[in-house]
Amino acid sequence: MSQNNIAIVNQFYQVYNEHNLDLLDQIFTSNYVGYVNDHTIVGAESAKKFIGAYLQGIPDSKFIILDTLTCDNKVTIRWVSTGTQTGSFFGLEPSNRAIKVTGITIFEIIDGKINQLWNNWDQFTLMEQLKRDH
Repeated sequence: MSQNNIAIVNQFYQVYNEHNLDLLDQIFTSNYVGYVNDHTIVGAESAKKFIGAYLQGIPDSKFIILDTLTCDNKVTIRWVSTGTQTGSFFGLEPSNRAIKVTGITIFEIIDGKINQLWNNWDQFTLMEQLKRDH
């Protein structure tokens, strides 16, 4: 079971790395809810908008999985994301600055699909990188 769950989670990061937002329709349950820092994202369509906004701002973003832990129907990932903010990013004008952000995401897998996720990532460091004078 855990190898199948890890494969599903890897598909989630393909959404970012390959800009394949439609993959969310296949890997999320119909009851999907994501808790991302202070945002609650309900359903695949809302997730597409949220992830799409991230990709608009950092179109070359690359997510790399650093650690994977599994327990029953949960998969925990420690990750790093790199890229360059060349587009509008949640209201911030393009800065052309490189970013490197870390985070941890816990996925709940039910019947071979992501039902919920809890994602906390280092927003402070990201904002410091985008606003920093070089």
